[in-house]
Amino acid sequence: MEMNIGEGSSSSGVLAKIRRFGGFMSGMVMPNLGAFVGWGIMAALFIPNGWLPNEQLNELVGPILNYVFPLLIGYTAGYNIHGQRGGVIGLFASMGVVVGSDITMISGAMIMGPLAAWVLKKFDQAIDGKIKPGFEMFVNNFSLGIIGAIFTIIAFLTVGPTIRGLVAILTAGVQWATDNRMIPALSIFMAPAQVLFLNNVVNHGILAPIGYAQAAELGKSIMFLVDTNNGPLLGTLFSIALFGKGKSKNTAPMAMFIAGIAGIGEVYFPFVLGNPIMVFATMGGLSVSLYLQVLLGGGLIGVASPGSLINIALMTPKDAIFANFVSILAGFIVSTLIGMFLLKTFGSGEEAKEYSVGNRKVKSVADFAKRSAKQTSLLKEMDAAVQKIVVACDSGMGSSAMGASVLKNLLKKENLAGITVLNSSANKIDSDADLVITLDSLIERAKISGANDQIAYIPINNFLKESDYDEAIAFVKERNQHAQVEKISEAPEAAAIIDGKILNEENILLNQSFANVEEAIVVSGQILVDKGYVTKDYIDQMIERNQRLPVYVGNHVAIPHGLEESRGAIKESGVSVVQVPEGVAFPDGEIAYVFIGIAGKNNSHLEILSVITSSLIDEENVQRIRRATTAKEIMDVFAK
Repeated sequence: MEMNIGEGSSSSGVLAKIRRFGGFMSGMVMPNLGAFVGWGIMAALFIPNGWLPNEQLNELVGPILNYVFPLLIGYTAGYNIHGQRGGVIGLFASMGVVVGSDITMISGAMIMGPLAAWVLKKFDQAIDGKIKPGFEMFVNNFSLGIIGAIFTIIAFLTVGPTIRGLVAILTAGVQWATDNRMIPALSIFMAPAQVLFLNNVVNHGILAPIGYAQAAELGKSIMFLVDTNNGPLLGTLFSIALFGKGKSKNTAPMAMFIAGIAGIGEVYFPFVLGNPIMVFATMGGLSVSLYLQVLLGGGLIGVASPGSLINIALMTPKDAIFANFVSILAGFIVSTLIGMFLLKTFGSGEEAKEYSVGNRKVKSVADFAKRSAKQTSLLKEMDAAVQKIVVACDSGMGSSAMGASVLKNLLKKENLAGITVLNSSANKIDSDADLVITLDSLIERAKISGANDQIAYIPINNFLKESDYDEAIAFVKERNQHAQVEKISEAPEAAAIIDGKILNEENILLNQSFANVEEAIVVSGQILVDKGYVTKDYIDQMIERNQRLPVYVGNHVAIPHGLEESRGAIKESGVSVVQVPEGVAFPDGEIAYVFIGIAGKNNSHLEILSVITSSLIDEENVQRIRRATTAKEIMDVFAK
């Protein structure tokens, strides 16, 4: 009998599939979330019913929604699958659904963009190595053009009938719920229709006509509160603000303000597109809200447009004030609770780790190591020892160098020698690497750069935290269990770095406080400038580096440094240390108490970071630096 040990129950398999799908959707949407928020602010201000109506600026609102967003989504989805070529064909194909429909077609772009990119990727793989020298550009351009044109035409011809069919289904569902006094069941149709940007079609084309007929007879109608009911979607956003991860958590409060006060509900849709399981939070809250409206006699006298809480209040008749208030509040509470449960159970869609081992995907190396029959066959295909590991960050200068130092020490502790550990930019992964370790947000970029299906990729969250490398160590042990290994070279002595030239007491500032991260980076860089290590341009490059990817590396430590192209601004190697006892908060909520500015001439920053890392890997040492009252105390921490 064949058993798949470690596979888990069927429910866990479904959970894994939901998480992977949510992660895939999140990868399309979340990189563009800032654009949605920016558009929401413009819409809230400049539409005819906005706070600062402006006919000229309002002309931007519609085209951004109908053209820019679908094309952004299509490009991002394609890029995630097949790099630049995938992004181009994803955008090209998405134009077919944009022009082929008279409503916002983000949902269509989320289908056509990745589909076209996947087909192009398979084509490129099929012809790899078969193109005669000199014909590469010709084949690449024409293959993308022909395949892209085909998908664009297909999208244009098929999207219209598909949308009309979907609207017909929604119309039938709404009519059935109304005829059978099942108004709460409308949430089953409305919640998904909203996030697919069909809300205006359903609201104005289906619900509003029914609502006006009821209002003419009864003076109010619940139909006006099916789509514009803000309570459930605000509850969903609130749960994300409390228990979400990454960019969605950080931007959810602003989205709540725009949706609730300005009435631009579209800013909520990307949050659910990025983690589709959250649609059930809104659905549950909306069903409870509609039930209470029926029970208590709620409704509006007309369409609240835009659907802000203020406009809902203005459109509420006197006899429905209590019903509307209670039902909207109840919808908010219920969707918040359901959202909290879903996030705790299924995750946020941004933190789900999917590991690439060769050209296969596994949930974790630990799970990978437990599988009996499947594990045996997979290891036979991948029995070569891990000889080269690349720790990658955005620029390849700071965080990754510290991570490489941490990993070297861990490998040494585990007697896993003979392994080359390098740090690199995610854009420049050596194709002969066996394992790449980087941040979740850089995995796709590293895969494209590595261009080798046999490289394994494992994401981490904290370059300084030893436990974040557990999966990597387990993976190396599994692959190297029969390998012969050699000794890893020792890290440079601390005395070689803390010699009075690279780091001394004059380079240390105590008891600093800053309003934001950028101020701390400027001060860290100014020390390097004042001591003659770098030119003033280096500070701007440090700030730009943090804008690309935060310089926070873990253990309450930030390592401001320049870009990969910043080396021309470095005169000689130097280090600055800025103590911030009260800490500075990064956008993701992490607090840094120590800022260490790095400038390394001729790659000497690698040795510098190796010494610094050996000290800061222990959080107690970070706290010693935070509590230090003299520069000498801080120097002593590094010297030890």
